[in-house]
Amino acid sequence: MAESDQRRYPVTGFILVGFPGLQDVESGLGSLLLVVYILIIVGNVSVLYMVTTDKRLHMPMYFLLANLAAVDLVLTTAVIPRILARLILHHKFILWSNCFVQMYFFHSMSAAKILLLSIMAYDRSAAICNPLYYLSLTRDAIFGKMAGLAWVTGMVCFLPPIMLASIFPFCGANEVYNSFCELLSVTSLICTDASIVQFVILVLNVMLVVLNFVYIVYSYINIAKSVKGSALPELRKTLSTCVGHMLLTSFYFPSVVLYIAIFYFGCIPPIISVAFAVLYVTLTPLLSTIIYILSAKQMRQKIVQLIRRKKISPPFGSTVAVESH
Repeated sequence: MAESDQRRYPVTGFILVGFPGLQDVESGLGSLLLVVYILIIVGNVSVLYMVTTDKRLHMPMYFLLANLAAVDLVLTTAVIPRILARLILHHKFILWSNCFVQMYFFHSMSAAKILLLSIMAYDRSAAICNPLYYLSLTRDAIFGKMAGLAWVTGMVCFLPPIMLASIFPFCGANEVYNSFCELLSVTSLICTDASIVQFVILVLNVMLVVLNFVYIVYSYINIAKSVKGSALPELRKTLSTCVGHMLLTSFYFPSVVLYIAIFYFGCIPPIISVAFAVLYVTLTPLLSTIIYILSAKQMRQKIVQLIRRKKISPPFGSTVAVESH
């Protein structure tokens, strides 16, 4: 198709290819994804409920965990229902405006999550290395301000490349080799030179991923120096407060780096990149909830308390006989 013909018929929406070559099993994949999505919703809503209703969990670490759960709820709700519509209902077409809205929430919440992980590393470092200073931070509610800044920064930092991509012409081919709208997949369809958009995305990703990962590693180096020489029981107690964050960081950052590398430098079949993109938006939010509930003692105690309360509570609609005198 000539360039003049392409520009005569501008793209008004995109076709989500889904899993190329696996069309026959897409409904089964969609059903599995629906179960995972329900688990993500239940898990993260449970975290929010426990943190907000239990005064024992009104601490910076759990406050930041609640923010992390809220971020995962927004991210997955912006992306997974669209994937389910593609896989189960076979709705392949998505409007141009809806695609860019989904793209914005996917990238902004991913950025906010990375920033929250850095703040959680700062929280652990301050609590272990400078406990007296940490008490003053808690009194000043500084972590609430930092969490708010993470949300605002995440929602702002990806606006420039998304707005820049929106003014470029999309014409001709409109097939997105993904199950949802993601910036790198969509901008590859721009029919003019879009190197400036790719460059801005690369710079933002490097700044977010590399700088925050370096800071987290630096925080744990300080923690290791601080607990060096401590008695074994004290060492175990101290490090147990970091297990959840360490596990989540060690899983999340490599997945982000691999996700970016696949789209920038990977010469791999489309099915692998699509599958990894879906795993990225489903597996990390699910594991976040599981890791923190299992690693946080107060969380486990709260769950056991709720389960026991349900077991001993009378069935709905039951009556208690009251002896009259």
